This record gives sequence, structure tokens and C-alpha cells, in this order.
Amino acid sequence: MLRVTGIIRKSFIGVSMLVFGGVVSAQVQDLNSALNMTYQEQFEAADNAFSALSAKEPANGKYFYYSGENQLASYAIDPTNIPFENIAKKAVERFNKGIAANPNEPLNYVGLGKVALMQNNKTVADENFAKAQSFLPAKKVKSPLTKPDQATLLVRLAEAYVTVGSKDSALVLGYLRRAESIDNKNPEIYLVRGDYWIDVFNNGSRAAENYKRSQDFSPNSTRARVRLGQLYTRIRSYQDALGYYQEALTIDPSFAPAYLELGFLYAKTNQPEESKKNFKKYLDLSSSNIAAKRRYANMLIQTEDYQGAIGQIKQILAMDSTTYNDLNRALAYSYFEEKQYAQAKYYISKFIANAPAEKITSKDYAYDGRIMVKNGQDSLGIISLTKAFALDSANIDLLSEIATLYTKNKKAQNAGDTYKLKIKLTNGGVNDYYKMGRAYFDAKNWTEADSAFAKVNRMSVDFEPAYLFRARVYSNMDPDTKEGLAKPFYEKLLEKANLDATKYSKDILEAYNYLGYYYLVNKNYCESISYWDKIVTLDPTNENAASALKDLKPRCPEFKSANQKSQ
Repeated sequence: MLRVTGIIRKSFIGVSMLVFGGVVSAQVQDLNSALNMTYQEQFEAADNAFSALSAKEPANGKYFYYSGENQLASYAIDPTNIPFENIAKKAVERFNKGIAANPNEPLNYVGLGKVALMQNNKTVADENFAKAQSFLPAKKVKSPLTKPDQATLLVRLAEAYVTVGSKDSALVLGYLRRAESIDNKNPEIYLVRGDYWIDVFNNGSRAAENYKRSQDFSPNSTRARVRLGQLYTRIRSYQDALGYYQEALTIDPSFAPAYLELGFLYAKTNQPEESKKNFKKYLDLSSSNIAAKRRYANMLIQTEDYQGAIGQIKQILAMDSTTYNDLNRALAYSYFEEKQYAQAKYYISKFIANAPAEKITSKDYAYDGRIMVKNGQDSLGIISLTKAFALDSANIDLLSEIATLYTKNKKAQNAGDTYKLKIKLTNGGVNDYYKMGRAYFDAKNWTEADSAFAKVNRMSVDFEPAYLFRARVYSNMDPDTKEGLAKPFYEKLLEKANLDATKYSKDILEAYNYLGYYYLVNKNYCESISYWDKIVTLDPTNENAASALKDLKPRCPEFKSANQKSQ
């Protein structure tokens, strides 16, 4: 499986300056300028620079190699959303042009092998890596490469395996040790080794040791310092991280990635304004870089500046409206948060229609569901929220949303079943059981409703509403009240409701009404009168109770006897 290491955000490529007798050649200076554009994440500008260099020196295969690596670096900063195959195609074109220009430049074979590794094509990767290594010295065979070039070739071979997260440490570290034996002052050896330790083995101490060694051999290296800052950010040693980023910017105030990392650092430490300021600086230094704009838009979303994010994304879409489908997702999220639900619906529908199934996340379906609900399409909302839960069953709150929608749309049985699933997954609390009982009650599923309310009674013995609905369940199971199934439950209800008679006055009246009617049906007129009397005491205007009393008093022997004595 393709694995692009991204725990430490970094470029795919790195190359040390080639120094001859202490003087940097004009050719190398031009190459380093182009490489610095890649390091600065100015990928479009770097691509143009490598093309210009190739036009000047068409037989120099190195330019094509670094041009291809520039393509891969543009993918590395956002591998989740940038289509790899499009990038790979462009990179392979560069590497093949480099081979055509100069078949004796081994770096382009490394490039082809690296792309093949990323595509899980080990056979092609091995063939190209073997071809590249054929240019290294062997027994009694002198290499056509200078020692610095030999070391660079070995570093690039190691880096290809680091990119895909290879755990073959003997192979990767073997390449780096061999490079070190040839040119032990090459700072790239230690950068790549540091990346390997942190990205693949999560060994921060060894990574830091190598980054610092790289820094020793290249005292003005901004990249080594940013790597160290990223490392310390990861272990939450934020003050140390801040120091390294500031050192990098002291060396080169225009080094855009340092501002990017400062933006992330300030976001982690809850300093949104500082975060936004540094992201903006990163964007200003990479204004032609779509990836920079994407990152800035993402930061605006994280800081809940949704209008700002919408504006930034619209700028990106004006530059490229077809490549980045995930921007439709970001627009949908942002419009939803801004309560612009029609626009949110347009963009989430567009995103889902154009995204491969494996790229649609639970969060996407959840937003889609909520957006549909806000647009009055509850049924579609339920479908999407159900899909969201299927992809993330740990997000139990989704079940509550779904159940609420079922209740709203009078699909009580579905609501009850959804609460039942939630309870199964979480053991459930009083509120969950009560809501499940209410849903089953509305569905006239008396057995399930009674079971739920009984559970509430056991869990919270003074929770009055559960007693009320349990009494109603049994009242519905005995519609003519002859058997008095609800009688013990209404009596229990009165016991609990009278603890706060003012709050539960309506429930008390309901219980008295049921008991009065029960005794009436069973011809216990005197007992019936006692409950109608209680109703009149609480509600003197209750016509039903007054009528019942008028009708029942002549039938009650006790009342008749008392009435005769009074006369």
C-alpha cells in the first residue's frame, strides 16, 4: 500500500550544494535557486526555473530529475487530496526526458524507481534502482561519478524508501552509511536519516540527533531547523519548537515553510490571531502556490473564519476548477456554518458526485445529512447520517440525530430502534432509555415501551415521567379499563408526583381521572367519588369531574346515608 510519510511535513527532495575548491559554480547557483523554490513550496515557479535550466543545458539530466522531484514534492504536502496519478505522470515524463537527454545520469533512474515504489510496483522499482546503482564503483570498476555525486545518489535511493515508509532498515540505513563513508559532511545524509527515524520508527531522539548533525555541516540550513521545530512541536515542547522556527527565519526571513509551521504551532497553543498572521505570511510568500492557498483556507476553517475561507477557496477555483474536488467539500462545510444552506447543498452534492467512494468520509456524510435537513429533505438527511454512522460507529451522537429526525417525521418505530442500538453500543443512560420508551410508546409498541420505562424506574427511582408513561402504556393495553392494568402504575405515579405536586399537577389530575373512572367501571362508586372530589379540589372548573360527582353521589350508599342523616 502506498504510504507517503507525513508526520513531519517536508519536501520530498533535498540536495546539498556542490562546492568545488570553495567556489560555487554558476550552474550550481542556478540549480540551487530552483531547488530553493521547491523548498519554499513555490512549485509552479520551480517548475518554470527547471524548464529554463534545461533549455540552456539540454544535455544536463540533473535538471530533469529535480524537475520531476519538484512534482512529487507538490504532492507530498497534501497527499490526501491531490490526485497522485496526475502528479506521477508528470514526474515520470521529466525523468524519461532526463534519460533521453543523458542516459548516463543515474538520478533519473532513481526517480523512476521511486514513482514505481509509490505505485506498489516493486519489480519496476528494483529494475530502475539496479540501473542507477550500476553507476557506482564496484570491484575493479571505477565509477564515472564524482564522490559527491555518488553520495547524493545513495542518499536519493535511501530517501525513496523513506518516502514509502519502508521498514527495511538494513537497506535504508545501509545506503546512508555507504554515502557517509564517501562524503561524511553531506548534510542531506543526516536529514534523510532523521526523517527515517521519526517517520518510520517514531524515534524522536535519533531523529533530533541526525537533524542537529545536518545542521552542524550546514550551519545556515533553514530546513534542518524547521525539521527540529516540527519534531519538538510533535512532542509538545512548544517553546523549543518556537526557537527553531525563529532561528530559521533569522537565517532567511523569506523561508515560507517556517511561517507555515509557526501557524500550526500557534493554532495548537490556542493563539488564533498569531496563527492566522503566520499563515497569511506563508501565503504572501507563496502567492502563486495553490497548495499555500489551500492550507490558508483550511486554517481559516479551523479558526471558524468561514467567510474568509469561502473567499480563499473561490480564488483557488478561479485558478483551477477541476483538480481539487475536496474544495467543494470545504465550501459546503463553510456555507453550512454560515447558514447558507442552499449553497452548502450545491457544493456537498458536487463533492460527493465527483469523489471516489473511498474518499468520502463519515464527516462528509454527516454534513450532507445536516445540510439536507436544513433544506427540508429530512428523508435524505437520515440516509446520509446513517451512512456517516456506518463509517464511524464510534460517533454515537449520530444515532441521536437520526433518532430525533425519525421522531420528527413520525417514524416512531425507527426512532425507538435507533435508540435501542445506541443503548446497545453504550449501555445507555436514563435519558436514552426514556427517549426509547417514548418512541416505542408513540409507535404503540407497548412491550418495548414498558421495558424501557421499567428500566428508567430502576435506574432513577424518582424520575416521575417514566411512571406516567408506564401507566399510560398499561392504560392503552386495557382500553376499557375493566382490568385496571394501569391502576398500580398510576398509584405509583401519585406517590412520586406528590413529592412536587405543583410541578406535576397535570399528571396528578390524569391519575385521579384514571382511578376515578376505573372505580366507576367496576361499580365502586364511593371510591370513584373520592377521586373526582380530589380533581375538583385541584381544578374547581373541571366539568367532567363535576358531572361525575353529580351522577355518582346518589349511587354511593355512604353518601346517601350521610345525606339522609343531614336531613
